[in-house]
Amino acid sequence: GQCMPNETSRREFVKDGLRGAAVGMVASHVSSRVLGANDRIRIGLIGCGGRGNYLLGKFLENSDSLNMEVGALCDVWKVNLQKTAKRLQERPARRPHLSSRFQDLLSQGDVDAVIIATPDFAHTPILIEATRLKKDAYVEKPMATRVEHANEALDLVREYDTIVQVGTQRRSDPRYHEAAKLLQTGILGKVSEVEAAWHDSKPRWARDFRDVREDEVDWPQYLMFLPPERFSPERFRRWHLFEDFTVGTPGLLGSHLIDVATWFMDDPLPATAVANGGVYVWKDGREHADTLDCVLEYPKGFLLNYSTRLGNKFPVPYGTDRPLPTTFFGTLGTFDTSSWKAQGLGGGEHALAESVEVPPGLEDERHMRNWLECLRNRKTPNASIEAGYGHSIASIMCYRAWKTGQRQYFNQQERKVGTS
Repeated sequence: GQCMPNETSRREFVKDGLRGAAVGMVASHVSSRVLGANDRIRIGLIGCGGRGNYLLGKFLENSDSLNMEVGALCDVWKVNLQKTAKRLQERPARRPHLSSRFQDLLSQGDVDAVIIATPDFAHTPILIEATRLKKDAYVEKPMATRVEHANEALDLVREYDTIVQVGTQRRSDPRYHEAAKLLQTGILGKVSEVEAAWHDSKPRWARDFRDVREDEVDWPQYLMFLPPERFSPERFRRWHLFEDFTVGTPGLLGSHLIDVATWFMDDPLPATAVANGGVYVWKDGREHADTLDCVLEYPKGFLLNYSTRLGNKFPVPYGTDRPLPTTFFGTLGTFDTSSWKAQGLGGGEHALAESVEVPPGLEDERHMRNWLECLRNRKTPNASIEAGYGHSIASIMCYRAWKTGQRQYFNQQERKVGTS
């Protein structure tokens, strides 16, 4: 950006407040397959655990007003499947089709769109199959844990013009939209570094697995494309800890913050990544680092410093699980997603004389509603497949850099991650 911020754009920014937020969230690209308002849209939920049921709740809050219903449920664990089916019994709609295999759900002709809330490694393989059948999808983050999956999904979604929302819900918060617009005016001068951290001190994923019976789990389906292995209730319930099932904290937590940083900087794909860390605190058989620092470099010329420690959550405010603010350091000052102010702090001789605050957003999460509206109007949702692709490549590179101890490079032309 230019060295001195544009005074006019800054004044207009403050004056417009949130008026432009709604407009900024509506993308121009509209697909051909527009459903009439009277056509009932039927959704399939794939993954009926805690996250899946949270998303189902958001869906049910909006389904009547948008003439939508749940047509099918899928989970490899009978316990979750039956619990979620029971939750829907009070509702007047037809009884949803139940299955343990996502292919069975996708083969239901009257399922128009799916919500994918499985463990991380299954997100994109299911998205790919759904897209091939021209079904729309809401897919949890991190979108992908393998580069080849990310590439295939991106190509297919573009080819078939399906509506995909990725689960990075800050993309639907007007305050984040306004902050992105403010930073893109160049108000901070040259931004050379962004810091993002998500710390915690309690065993987030220490789920009890003593109640898991092998005869109630479709274990071969759970493993998806992975080689067969003996049934393990621990690997099933505490999948977050194991390398087969996720890329660790950069994907589980970092994807949200990496997404914010690259969105505000308007620089979606990393150039390089290095990382260091280890299992220093939770000696519970985990394969992923509980303490990890990653440094990504982006083509525009800035570092993204991403960090997670699971041994101490300071300075996260007591009693909350919110991540620390994402902070942007520029030659003219600093901006962070806690004060929501661009201030002269740390800037050089031309530092901002007065701070500019981003007006508050809406507290409720509108991410699901945005996707459901896009199923009707065929516009691109707030967290597009491209956004998901960007945070996926970054978190995969962080994990590989840690695992190998070698700097990772992303080749944008060939869409490959390697050590040179």
